Amino acid sequence: MNFNSFIEIKRTKDSVLDKLKYLKNTGLTEYLTYSINLFGLRKLPNKANDQILQQIIPNSPNDLNKKIKHPEFYKAHLCCIKYVLEEMFLHDGFINNIEKYKPESDRDMLIYNYYNLLRELLFDMVLLLQDYEREIKNLSPSNFPLFQNPFQSDFTVYQFLPQTIFGQVSFHSFIEREPFVSIALIRQVVELKIRCAFGIYGIYDKAKDSFEPLSMSRIFDEIKLHKNDIDFAIPLENIIRINGWSNIFLHSGKKDYLWTTIFVYRYMHELIKGRKDMYTQSGIKLRQETLDNIIAGLDTWLKTNKPDSELIKSAPEALIMT
Repeated sequence: MNFNSFIEIKRTKDSVLDKLKYLKNTGLTEYLTYSINLFGLRKLPNKANDQILQQIIPNSPNDLNKKIKHPEFYKAHLCCIKYVLEEMFLHDGFINNIEKYKPESDRDMLIYNYYNLLRELLFDMVLLLQDYEREIKNLSPSNFPLFQNPFQSDFTVYQFLPQTIFGQVSFHSFIEREPFVSIALIRQVVELKIRCAFGIYGIYDKAKDSFEPLSMSRIFDEIKLHKNDIDFAIPLENIIRINGWSNIFLHSGKKDYLWTTIFVYRYMHELIKGRKDMYTQSGIKLRQETLDNIIAGLDTWLKTNKPDSELIKSAPEALIMT
């Protein structure tokens, strides 16, 4: 497989469109076939989204070190690549939108963004195979060796900051994307969802007269005691796993393959936006009795460990069932 040609793409509508059509018609199949042969498989495994997430998302740095040494990590990433490309970019609706789109200039922002996105996805797809050869087969890259800084630069995040304030197209910001910053946003989304759903915002230290956070790990520990009485749109274990994975980036800047962030974004949809009934609260459902037991458990923990503190609570945003 010619990887140099595989990742080649130009910053034009025609090039973006040609690459999408190539991937849809033959390119993705060629890549998966090559990967399946490299991994010594007969066919691509059939994995549900819950299983894909569990196998590609580490919940700690130590877990990441273990995963990259296990073949299932790379098999699950192949399944993830197939899912993300087919669901997001290779269906007729999206390709038709690009085909009908009329660029406003030589550096049209929509085309510029998808050019960069595809270029990064294709690069990471080749990088995955190189990582497999190095970590699993203990080989140097057989052809077309690649290198990527595995950590996010503080400078590039700072350059991206005005974009979150003023927007991508403004006189105050740069147009370059920083897709991995989305991992930090995923971390905050998870925390806000859990805190708001259960109405647990933090603790008030009466001795210090100050507001203090109550750790997510403490909240999760209490929720786990009652998980059989709570209806989560996605498994609680995977919510905790996403939280741990995003913490790795938040505290170290460790990047991931680009499709992983897209997959997680899609995976969290019903938890955050609600299930098919369209109520945002429906991502988490529980009875009032269960909520009262969780609050009581946290109150008991505070009396033992932080006797001068009390929970700061509000009305829960989860769907309280009768």
